[in-house]
Amino acid sequence: MGRRTVAGRRVGALESDVLDVLWSAAGWLSGREVWERLGDPTRAYTTVMTVLGRLLDKGLVERVADGKGHRYRAAGDPDELTAQAIRSLLSSTTHPKLALARFVDSLDDPDLVAELAVALERARRSRR
Repeated sequence: MGRRTVAGRRVGALESDVLDVLWSAAGWLSGREVWERLGDPTRAYTTVMTVLGRLLDKGLVERVADGKGHRYRAAGDPDELTAQAIRSLLSSTTHPKLALARFVDSLDDPDLVAELAVALERARRSRR
């Protein structure tokens, strides 16, 4: 797979492949397990570790200590990561309500607007 955008962040081909490995895993993986699951023995283990560090810096991967090493997992599925990015963007503005209103006003997909209305109603009901 080539470059793509995940949660508003551009990721390279190898970063994308590493994320796919982490998303398909049932739990935390060591760097070696990620390297093995990539299935390319010509790729250096240290390169995969560098990529994991970059994804960690981008907030797309989480890391925990495990003995002398670390274990990794995706910080969320693609939709969760996108939602986190939107929350982060809204919290970074002086007027989050205005920014959100302008975003909604700019939507030109009727199906998306309808789905947003359903989600808002669901959120209202759950907070009562």
